[in-house]
Amino acid sequence: MVITVLPYATVEVWSTAIWELLILLTTLLWGVHAVLTQKLKITFNPLVWPLVALMGIAFVQLIPILSGPRRTITYDSFATMDAAVKVLVCILFFLLFATFVSTPERRRQAATTIIILSVVVALIGIGQTYGKVIWPRAAFGPFVNRNHFAGFLEMAAGLIGARIVSRTLKRERMVLYICYLIIVCSGLILSASRGGYLSLAAVILFLGLATLTTRGDQASEAGGGRSLQLRLVAALILLVVMSFGAMFLTSSDELLQRFGQVETDMQLGELADQRYSRRELWQTTMQIVKDHPILGVGLGAYQFAYTRYDQGSGISRVEQSHNDYLQILVDTGFLGGLVMLAFLVLLFVRSFAAMQTRDLLQRSIALGALAGCFGIAVHSFVEFNLQVTFNAQLFLAMVVLATTKSSEEKIEAQAESKEMMHTLR
Repeated sequence: MVITVLPYATVEVWSTAIWELLILLTTLLWGVHAVLTQKLKITFNPLVWPLVALMGIAFVQLIPILSGPRRTITYDSFATMDAAVKVLVCILFFLLFATFVSTPERRRQAATTIIILSVVVALIGIGQTYGKVIWPRAAFGPFVNRNHFAGFLEMAAGLIGARIVSRTLKRERMVLYICYLIIVCSGLILSASRGGYLSLAAVILFLGLATLTTRGDQASEAGGGRSLQLRLVAALILLVVMSFGAMFLTSSDELLQRFGQVETDMQLGELADQRYSRRELWQTTMQIVKDHPILGVGLGAYQFAYTRYDQGSGISRVEQSHNDYLQILVDTGFLGGLVMLAFLVLLFVRSFAAMQTRDLLQRSIALGALAGCFGIAVHSFVEFNLQVTFNAQLFLAMVVLATTKSSEEKIEAQAESKEMMHTLR
């Protein structure tokens, strides 16, 4: 995860190829280790099945079952095959990461790594606004797009915020994590990403609501149900104040200016000879979905289908729909939409189940990871963060942290279950 962010968040062909090779090499070493030890250690997570189904849809789209010039469902076989390989690599990463974080200590190490990485990248991104030294072509840090930079930081903000509102930090470490959050919020706000800022607010709101609903029973046991709620409200107010304070400290009036441009940016056909508006883009995309409702135009083939529907001048190159949900629908049809819905339902169901643990640290990690996933899910309505390799990989890592319990927690739960059965007998 640390390496993938460096080459412009792995968005170019060469860096994506290196990322795929590294994951495949790690999988090979995993297999060699299993052969030598004669024991295959794998932590299975049901959320892998929607990913497998998505790859299956891609292979169906590659079958030459049509007649005419385009014999396959996909508009471009190479693009769909390339996208299918990426999904396969994502599945391997998902299984590898889930197996790695099978202990509480490794889960803590993974969460800490993500937090430290976000702070470092946020600091570099802030400095990058005053002089592009390390990544000349980047907008913020190693990211070529301000919205993708914000998408990364909002996921990490979930982990940091969950540690702050939980009772897992000593006073001096609480101050440290508040500083982390200020840095991350400052970087996000300085990026002037409107979707990122609204998603950050969604993360804060989700943390408050989820913590109140999942911690009420533990708080009452400690005799502090009402005091816990007051502390949580105070923490949320602090997060909001820090958010606006970061805007003031960084003098980021660009964010306010961009919010003032929302109406003009959404106008249909504005400056069609120079750029496209999201409204026009989404309307065209919906027309493509209507014409290809079942299996879509091919995973990764959106840009090749869009040219046939483009009403603009053709100067702008449109590769994404700037909406991850629309992108799934147009690429894989309503069948892929059902797969996406199943993934989201499993994510929230298993995440809240994983939070039912007595270990406050592990509960805060699961809550923070789910909050980060919620933030990127909100941002996906107006951006394509999940099509950026690094952000997609980080999202899968957050899904693992949110939905899996460590092996020690499972053994403890089984022991408690056996003890209860013995008592009943």
